[in-house]
Amino acid sequence: MKFNPIVAALVGSLVIAAPASAATLLRSAPESTQSISIPAPSGAAVILYDQTTNPSANGAPDQDFEAGFEIYDSEAADDFEVLETEGWTITQINTVGTTGTAGGSTVDLTIHADSTIVTEGFNLPGAPVCSYTAIVPTDSAGSFQISLPTACVVGPGRYWVAIQTNQAFGTNGQHFWSNRTTQSNSPAVWRNPGDGFASGCTDWTPMTTCGVGGGTNPDFLFQVVGTVGGFNGLPDPVPQPDVIPANDWRGLSVLALLMGLGAFAFRRFSK
Repeated sequence: MKFNPIVAALVGSLVIAAPASAATLLRSAPESTQSISIPAPSGAAVILYDQTTNPSANGAPDQDFEAGFEIYDSEAADDFEVLETEGWTITQINTVGTTGTAGGSTVDLTIHADSTIVTEGFNLPGAPVCSYTAIVPTDSAGSFQISLPTACVVGPGRYWVAIQTNQAFGTNGQHFWSNRTTQSNSPAVWRNPGDGFASGCTDWTPMTTCGVGGGTNPDFLFQVVGTVGGFNGLPDPVPQPDVIPANDWRGLSVLALLMGLGAFAFRRFSK
């Protein structure tokens, strides 16, 4: 059989292209032992909420893929609680994660209020309070320090931080938000509207129900950074009736008029 360079080139191109078109995206991160090292906050900021204990060796996909992989687009969220009556001013969110190749990501981040509707015994993210798109994080092998472009001020109550990593699978692989073996507050939730991962979780559902991130780990690893205070939750002052000023000519004029009317009425009715 004669060697045909054109046919060989075509076959070669198909072999090269095959891995991308036939790639299998993962529902859970490859098992790994992960050390957690997050730099301390700078300036006046402090860690307001820390949920980085008891890490598992797994994580759930939280990625907005490029064209051709849209059915796998997924988002993850976990909750935290603000106890201080003066609220929090949130300036940064830190997450622990893993990725194929670091440095090619931006992050969409939303802080939601807690839903007023409890579904099947668990809480869910409600209305957005603060939303940010295409934030460039400080990326350390898939763990993110996400500095918010503008601070998010929240009052006392329960909130959810939702993360979606914008990353091309073809160049940077998959990103996973690492999870933990213990639960704080409500269980973390996950959604994959296109159901590419065949979990059935097209809207917010507990991660363990969806079977992603190992299927048994209930929460994600993250920190909330900022300062206590900033929330003015007091009602608007009640309007007060105008008070007649008694220490200037207007007050004295009104007072003289009232005294004159009183004297006139007294003389008239005393006759």
